[in-house]
Amino acid sequence: MSSTQQLLLSLLKRLGPSPVAPLASELQMTTMGARQHLEKLEQQQLVGHFDKKQGKGRPSRHWHLTRQGHQSFGDRHNDVAIQMINSIVSLQGADAIDQILAHRSEQQLAEYQKRLSATSNLAERLALLAELRTQEGYLARVEPEGEQWLLIEDHCPICSAAAACQGFCRNELTLFQQLLAPARVEREQHILAGAHRCCYRISSGKA
Repeated sequence: MSSTQQLLLSLLKRLGPSPVAPLASELQMTTMGARQHLEKLEQQQLVGHFDKKQGKGRPSRHWHLTRQGHQSFGDRHNDVAIQMINSIVSLQGADAIDQILAHRSEQQLAEYQKRLSATSNLAERLALLAELRTQEGYLARVEPEGEQWLLIEDHCPICSAAAACQGFCRNELTLFQQLLAPARVEREQHILAGAHRCCYRISSGKA
């Protein structure tokens, strides 16, 4: 990996998802040159991209670190989380983990409801939810599809812990269903099932 590519990874770590222009500016190079380096990093599965619509005109392509890209900096948080999960199961049984996850979901639901309470419009609530999830590291976005919406999460910051304990994913789906009721929420793509992202389909009306 070249020094320029290492700098790009560091910039994405610091800035979060970003268009190519500010990255090129930071590195004092052309956008074409920066894009070529990003594409090479993408081939190594260290970065990914998504297109974000901003007003009129063409969507803006944003680049971000993948889970592998984040891990390239060295991080023991996932290892610690998995060790904690295994220790709780060993000492108190699987039911204890379910209770902890249920408590976590209740806290999340209360916090999300508070943050989304400013509007009852489903599209606006989805946009706010995607913003909250992005702040938490999920790189979330909403795409309208006819009379429905797709809530897409291009990254899972707790993927290793979720792989060790499927309750995380199960509770996440339930959380969205409770938060967006009476809208119907279905998971269509799942990272742990081999997809490159998690994707939820939301349709208005009762489930």
